Amino acid sequence: MINCDLCGTLNFKENNYCTHCGNKLVMEHVCPYCGEVNLDYATHCIKCKKQINPIEINDFDTLFSQYNEDLLSNAEISDVEYNKLLKNIFLRADYIEVYGNTTKNKILSLASVFTECRPKARGYERGFIFLGNGIYYDDRLVDAVQISTIIHELAHYLLFSIIENLLCDIFSVRPSTTLQSFIWYFLTLPEFKIMNEYCAHTVEGRFVPYGYQNYGSFNLLIKQMGLDDESVKGMVIFGNSFANEIITYLEKYIDGNLRDEIKLQYRKDSVAPSYEEILTETNDSLPLSLKNRTLLQVLLDIFKEASQETIIREELERIKEGIEQN
Repeated sequence: MINCDLCGTLNFKENNYCTHCGNKLVMEHVCPYCGEVNLDYATHCIKCKKQINPIEINDFDTLFSQYNEDLLSNAEISDVEYNKLLKNIFLRADYIEVYGNTTKNKILSLASVFTECRPKARGYERGFIFLGNGIYYDDRLVDAVQISTIIHELAHYLLFSIIENLLCDIFSVRPSTTLQSFIWYFLTLPEFKIMNEYCAHTVEGRFVPYGYQNYGSFNLLIKQMGLDDESVKGMVIFGNSFANEIITYLEKYIDGNLRDEIKLQYRKDSVAPSYEEILTETNDSLPLSLKNRTLLQVLLDIFKEASQETIIREELERIKEGIEQN
């Protein structure tokens, strides 16, 4: 059986087109450049010698090869290509109906389209994501806060997915724990952790009632890291640029009716608004082409640093081990 790369439906290997959405199914081990059929274990075409798509990068020596550094160094993505990438990430949600007997369960059903969602009942964090293990949210919270938490963590997951899909396209590979470890490392570096957190808070803030916007973990990071105002401003604009993209797609599924239900849930749970953190929101964002050029450049810089520094390689191995154990 093979999964449709658009809607995820399982199809028989002999199917040429998906039985659900009609997408043309890609044959494995067929070179995308010359059409040569290769052996199952082949990573480069026996005819034209180019890297076969799809393959996986299963170790850091392979990831940090000169071949992949050159691919990343020369990578470009047009606005059209990037918007197609976004569309493919969200396309699976077009084939489901957001359902549930409560507003929280409707949000859960949407988030579950992208990754598994699991309740947690330990720790101070309202929620978090763990690669390969989905979204965790604290079910001790009132439903209104669980809703905002799930949306927040879904935004983290979608930002990760955008970067993962971009790198998979550049390297012509499938997702792997090796590549995921590199992306996770990137998104947890101090400045980009701020960018990541701002993005998630802004996406969350779009779908909760006015006055309930919460940038708590973002503000805490600012205090802990002591970055200068200019660096913080740059990461805010960077994060807001990603948030705008994610919001545009999520608004198709968390529509006006569902947003009204979320407002009612906040009233029902008697959660008091603060209004203070609405001031943390910004309209500033980067033009799409500039944002993507910036993203590719910082990914290349971190790629080069990670390929040369033993201490970073050791950290990546720890991240990978954690992903695979869970």
